[in-house]
Formats: sequence, structure tokens, C-alpha cells
Amino acid sequence: MKKIITLCLIVLWSITAYSQVLSLDTCQLLARQNHPLLKQAGVIDELYTLRNKSVNAGNLPQIDFSGRASYQSDVTAIELKIPGFNMPELSKDQYKIYVDVKQKIYDFGVTRKRKGVEIADRNINIQQNEVELYKIKETVNTLFFNALALQENNNILMLKRQSLDERIKIVASAVKNGVSLPNELDNLRAEALLTDQQQMELLMNKNTTLSLLGILIGSEISEDVQITNPTPKGVVPSLEIKRPEIELFVLQKNKLDKSEQLLKRTHLPYLYAFAQAGYGRPGLNMLTNSFDDWYMGGVGFAWNLWDGNKTKNDRATLRVQKKFIDIAQENFERAVNSSLTQELNNIKKLENMLMIDDELVVLKEKIAKRSASALDNGTITSADYIRDLNAALQAKAMLQIHKLQLIQARVNYHTIKGD
Repeated sequence: MKKIITLCLIVLWSITAYSQVLSLDTCQLLARQNHPLLKQAGVIDELYTLRNKSVNAGNLPQIDFSGRASYQSDVTAIELKIPGFNMPELSKDQYKIYVDVKQKIYDFGVTRKRKGVEIADRNINIQQNEVELYKIKETVNTLFFNALALQENNNILMLKRQSLDERIKIVASAVKNGVSLPNELDNLRAEALLTDQQQMELLMNKNTTLSLLGILIGSEISEDVQITNPTPKGVVPSLEIKRPEIELFVLQKNKLDKSEQLLKRTHLPYLYAFAQAGYGRPGLNMLTNSFDDWYMGGVGFAWNLWDGNKTKNDRATLRVQKKFIDIAQENFERAVNSSLTQELNNIKKLENMLMIDDELVVLKEKIAKRSASALDNGTITSADYIRDLNAALQAKAMLQIHKLQLIQARVNYHTIKGD
């Protein structure tokens, strides 16, 4: 499945790269796919498999091989005299080697609970990865909209350059015919050079931003790429937060619950079967003083009746840790809701500003057109025309900037909320 997703992303990026179009959705998908943390998913599964094997090993037979040589001050002796029978005298030096096999029969669900804790730990590690991967979305949003704003500003400067070129041709003809002064033409040419310089600076900044974005998505972005405006969903205020951090808090508390259940089980008895086989002096028959082999087997149980309140204290610690998680979640949700409120207010502000921007652009363009006609007729100076042209372009630039800021605010709202 992962290979299919990767292939689709490569095809998608190949198509967009060929058509020289870059979208926010494509950047988000590729940035996630290119993130080094994505490789940790396989490492997490490998670690879980190893830990699960360790838990399962607790149900396998435990085999110990031991040996001992000892000397003791006294040995068992029977003070009984039987005519015709000599009681053997045991040696004070004794030797023993043996194999001890123990097999757990029933542990009241301890192994099952340990597996549950390992699963919970694996889920937490996976979700922590998701939290870190989600953070890259904000960085991609910032770089993408910065590049888009630079592109729009450059488009406006291109319009200004075209307007200046038209006026330069007309004024140059007027100067040639002696109708206009050379200073008017030089002013226009100087403004054209200043515009070229501004365009060059914008393009350099755009290329730098695209280079940073290219590092995130793992692919070089062409300088002449066309960045498309995103179309975010409408903003509907609600209290539901879908961030991966919320799921992480839930998983962390779930692990603490499972750990507490495990502690309860570890205080219960467990049953086991055992077998021993060995060779030594004396054997199982303590009345013989010769080396002998022996074996024995059976069942037993072990029950830790009191551990100095360790289990009780450990369970209390888990409950306190759960309170810490609850506080952290409450603090996180408060911070997210605060950011959402700020974005909502920002969206309303930009929507109101855009209504005024539209009117300003219409008025400033009318003034600029009148100034262009007046300059052609020689009734105003080139400085007056440049001032009015810049005012019209500034109004148009603010309109485009506010449109982009509104789109970005809506995108940010959904990103902060986790949609």
C-alpha cells in the first residue's frame, strides 16, 4: 500500500513539474512522504516485534544448569547399632551438578497484560511520529504562501513595467518633437530601472523560498514554476479539535490504564511445573555415600503476599501521571482554541478590508488612467504620473495581498484545527 501511495505521489509531482504548476496539496503530500520520520514507522514495528518476543519468552521453559561443591562441618548420622549391619558414614565434602527446568502453567493473565502494554507503547510511538509529521504542514504553508505572495507582487511589477514602457514610447516621441522636456523621459526611464531592480529582488527571494520548499518536498522546483492559489474549505467555527496531539493524549492515558491493570495482575500467584535431573554425592538417597544420578519433577506455585507497598505506590504514581496528561491536554486545547479565535478574527478583518480594497483599486486605476492621458498631452509631469501609477499599483498589490492573506488564514484555521 505504501509503495502504491509513493508511486502516485511521484506521478502526481511529475505531472505538475511537467506543466510547471505547483499546488499546496502536492507540497503537503510530498513533504510528508519525504520526511525522515516516516522511515521510523518500520523501526517502531521492528522494536515492537522484538519486545513482543521477549514477552512471549516468559511462557517458554526456563532451563538452568548449575553445579556446586561444598564442605560442611557435620553430616546426617544415625546413632543406631544393628548387629551385622554397618551404617554408612557420609562424607562432609559434597558435589552436585544438575539441570533445572521450570515451565509456567498459568499466570492469571500477566503475559496478556504485558502484551497490551507493549501494543499501547507502539501506538504511542506511531502517534508521536504523526505529531511531528503534522508540524511540517505549518512550515510548508508558510513557505508556499511566501512564494505565492512574491509571485503576485512580481506580476504587479510586470504590469507597472508595461505601463512605463508605453509612456516611455509616447514621451520619447514628444521629446524628439520638442514637445516635452528630456527630464520627463529620464524620470520614466529611471523608474523603469528601479522597477527592474525590484523585480530582480523579488525573483531572488522567490527562488530562495522555492529552494527551501524544494528541500522539504525532496525535489528541485523550477524557477519559472507557476504557483496556484489554494481553494480552502469554508470556515465553520466548532469546538471539535482533530489534531494528532489529542489522539496522543488518549493513547498515553490508555497505556497508563493498561500498566495499572498489569500491576494488579503481578500481585497474584502463578502456577508452574518443574523438573530436575542431576548427578552428585549424595544423591536423593541421603544414606548412601556414593555418587549417583537422580531426577525429580512436580508442580508448584509462587505468591508474593507483600512487597512493602511497592505495587500500591506504583499504581498511585500512574494515577498522578494521568493527571499530568489531563492538564497537558487541557493546556493544549486552550492554546489551540486561542489560535483558532485569532484566525477567525483575522478572517473577518480581511473580508472587511477586501470590500474597501475593491473600491480603492477602481478609484486609483481611474486616477492613473487620467494621469497617463494627461502626461501624453503634456499637462502633468512624469513625476505626477509615476506617483499616481504607484498608488494604483499599490492599491492593486494590497488587494492581492489581502486575498492571499485571507486564503492563508483559512488554510491556517483548518491546519490549527486538524481538519
